[in-house]
Amino acid sequence: MSGLRKKLLPAAAAIATLAMLAGCAPSGNSDNTEDDTTPLTLQFVPTRTEENMEAAAQPLAALLTEQLGREVKVTIATDYTTIIEAMASKKIDIGIMPPATYVMAHDQGAADAILAAKLPATITETAEKDPTNLVDGFRGEILVRTDSGINSIQDLKGKTIAVQSPASASGYIFPVVELSDAGLDIHSDLTLRNIAGIDSAIIAVINGEVDAAFSFEGGRVLLKKEYPNVINEVKVLYLTEAWIPNDTIAVNTSISDDLREKIRQAFLAIAADPEGLEIVSGLYSHLGYTEVNDSNYDIVRDYTKRAGDL
Repeated sequence: MSGLRKKLLPAAAAIATLAMLAGCAPSGNSDNTEDDTTPLTLQFVPTRTEENMEAAAQPLAALLTEQLGREVKVTIATDYTTIIEAMASKKIDIGIMPPATYVMAHDQGAADAILAAKLPATITETAEKDPTNLVDGFRGEILVRTDSGINSIQDLKGKTIAVQSPASASGYIFPVVELSDAGLDIHSDLTLRNIAGIDSAIIAVINGEVDAAFSFEGGRVLLKKEYPNVINEVKVLYLTEAWIPNDTIAVNTSISDDLREKIRQAFLAIAADPEGLEIVSGLYSHLGYTEVNDSNYDIVRDYTKRAGDL
């Protein structure tokens, strides 16, 4: 077995075992969601490794508390898989979830999507957002140093790539599938190194610790403050052909129809208010929310299966 598979299989195995956790974990907060004296718990998966993200999320908790007329607490998932486990064990009621994470939680009967985020389109060359053009999805990027001499995905053969969890759509699933479609063997042709956090992965590229990194579209913007020249130092080698659905606002399946509708309306109201929009856009670049159908995520299911078969 290659070193890559030894490193990534434990994470993949953890995902696979979550279905069992859903059946045997003890009941948590969601059993009491109809009692409006019991706080609701929202959890989200951070896109960066800043220590103050939980503090930055507190204004969102305050707005949801105001909208729902009951206390809402915010916690941060430690990685892509722990939020699935938390949903399955009813420890959280609401999740702001990346698409692949949502699919895994939903397919285990733990989460239902109630809204999908609207995001500003990304200008590839500058990594800036265009708030005049809202889109329903995004693409994954493969980033390399501009001076690396890597000019095509075939040039990645023999290189080291920073990746996210196998539960990350843009940080793992979609890029590895499309690299495989292009003829690269992700186990023998590449060395994949897990570096948690898109920002940390890009820093590893800048510092020469890895040759490339998987990112969501426009991920370089996370580092513009710390590395003002990042746009010039790091270039987009490849954009995934497939578009990935945006983040999902999901609720625990144990929540009643009445409460999930109240939560849905609360997020819509927050996004419609300038103060609320500033908060959600600061956390996740969300510029609003739209109705969502679970079938919108079928492409994620397809790519996840294909990634698992590699």
